[in-house]
Amino acid sequence: MLDTIAIAFWGIVLLGIIVFVHEGGHFLAARLMGARVKEFMFGLPGPSIGFTFRGTRYGVTAIPLGGYALIAGEGGEENPDLAKAYACLAYFGKVFSHDAERMSQSLGFDLLAALESLESWMTVKVFKDKGRAVYYEMPEATVDGRHYAQGEPRPVSASEAEAHIDAERSHTFNGKPWWRRVVILLAGSIMNLFFAMVVFTAALMFVGVSAPSTTIDTVVEDTPAALAGLEPGDKILAIDQVAFASWDELLQGVASHEVGETVTLEFERRGLVRQASVTFAANASGGPMIGITPHPEGVKLSFTDAAATSVGLIPMVTEAILKLFNPATAGETISQSTSIVGVAYEARNAVLSGFPAFIVLAAALSVSIGILNLLPLPPLDGGKIVIETIQRVTRRIIPVRIVNGISLTCLVLMGILFVVLTNQDIQRYIIGG
Repeated sequence: MLDTIAIAFWGIVLLGIIVFVHEGGHFLAARLMGARVKEFMFGLPGPSIGFTFRGTRYGVTAIPLGGYALIAGEGGEENPDLAKAYACLAYFGKVFSHDAERMSQSLGFDLLAALESLESWMTVKVFKDKGRAVYYEMPEATVDGRHYAQGEPRPVSASEAEAHIDAERSHTFNGKPWWRRVVILLAGSIMNLFFAMVVFTAALMFVGVSAPSTTIDTVVEDTPAALAGLEPGDKILAIDQVAFASWDELLQGVASHEVGETVTLEFERRGLVRQASVTFAANASGGPMIGITPHPEGVKLSFTDAAATSVGLIPMVTEAILKLFNPATAGETISQSTSIVGVAYEARNAVLSGFPAFIVLAAALSVSIGILNLLPLPPLDGGKIVIETIQRVTRRIIPVRIVNGISLTCLVLMGILFVVLTNQDIQRYIIGG
């Protein structure tokens, strides 16, 4: 029972880190591009605790899984009645939602829907009274030298309302130029990749990568090495006075000799340099061998090599993901992939191995999530970018119902894949142990 809880807990923590990093990218880009961010939360949308700083509410929700950045005016078509709704609210200063519903028929437009849109833009404020009734208020402001308190009525003409809405629109996601919207959408995946590159580079520099060394790990029985008296822990230095700095060089040196040839092998044992005569035997393919396996050692890379190795992972992971869309390789790719179940088990295993293993696993998952989100499929960020680009080129807004239909289709397909991967992981981790 405790093991199951640990698996679930560390899986949630791991996925939470990745999603939070992703949403952090959207948040930073939105602020940089001049778009308002209403909320930046750690956890799923819902009840939260936090604080407000420069208009954005920061905090933790009741379900601390992942995170989200709520950007003003993102998604959907713009309500055409915003200026009229703003002028109406300015006239009263404060309007309850039930009054807005009642007034809508006489005004000729849905006042409540328009006020909800204005609140999503952070143009007006929404509150609940002690009886849980929702109401909207005009914000505190100074107009033409006169100060108006929050909720205080003020005169606003139709032209002034239109001008104010135009100004407010410039601070929303949809009110930004095409290239700024694309930057905001790209930023989540870019942050995922940046996070992964930083972690991988640091790990390769300070922890290192495991590589075979010239130190002997095991000596195979009845082989030239065993007959020569070599032991685990011996470090091979040279063969016939030809020195080796790595296991690969040692293999090349062995391959340069013939089966049956006798050589002088120089090695180090407990600080002393010794020699032994070794006669090469034949391996399974007929080549020369002495019968040892290498002991793995950590090799720390320079910053340049570590960074280059880390960046090289991006095309490798991209190629692996794209194989999912190739009928010839889709089955193999799915069999090598994992669901949230497998992620949770691997997260628990990584924690048992230590923090470096866990954060490296987070970085590996971050690369995959970052690249997956760039696929041109709604509702992924890549799909949103495609839609934004089509609208930019055609200068026509794609109807929400069409976008929602495509998104629903993609979600169904992703749901089927999720079920397949989950079943695969249940067979692999739970039933198969």
